[in-house]
Amino acid sequence: MHIAEGIITGLPAAGYTLGGLALVGWGTWRMKRFVAASPEKKPLLGMGGALIFFVSLIPIPAFTGTCSHPCGTPLIAILLGPAMGTTLAAVSLLLQAAFFAHGGFGTWGANVVALGLCGSVCGWGSFRLARKLGLPLWLAGFAGGLIGDVMVYAASGLILALALAQAPTPQYSFNGYLAAIYAAYLPTQLPIAIGEMLITGLALQYAFKQRPEVLAELGVISER
Repeated sequence: MHIAEGIITGLPAAGYTLGGLALVGWGTWRMKRFVAASPEKKPLLGMGGALIFFVSLIPIPAFTGTCSHPCGTPLIAILLGPAMGTTLAAVSLLLQAAFFAHGGFGTWGANVVALGLCGSVCGWGSFRLARKLGLPLWLAGFAGGLIGDVMVYAASGLILALALAQAPTPQYSFNGYLAAIYAAYLPTQLPIAIGEMLITGLALQYAFKQRPEVLAELGVISER
């Protein structure tokens, strides 16, 4: 659910844009450290950005002509960290707005907060918490994929409801918009979240079986 161009304007749009730029700066700093420490892993950044770009570009019809989509940010954040996951999402959103009219330049910052920050931090944090609780890798991946995906849409709905409620002549209150948005997207987004949960967990488990040393070098699993 990319928030479309024109929904957020004025000072809120400027504030979200500044926030998005600050997040990109945070992620760029982390990328520079990552590449300096492991130059041979630089291609992983391109692969991570490509995955987010293509996965979040898949349109799945939702309601009244809008569409939903998977996120990709939880898996990439688990592998590369939430800062780099957020920045890769920001670049993907910019390209999608420029070439595919998904989202927009005025809503770019808001979409970075939802897809980038919330998807990355919540997915990564859920995975880390699950691992600390002793859950196996695949199950921790399930948790990261599911919670990360759900939180992207929770954040998008919250931002969208807030923007609509502040319109000159709103049809509903903030709570009314929030309830309507969540109810409309739930039938579509819940199966997507379950799918992202399965893909995230199974991808991590497959990587562990094939190349456990890569996951260890990225800090996803311990060296032991």
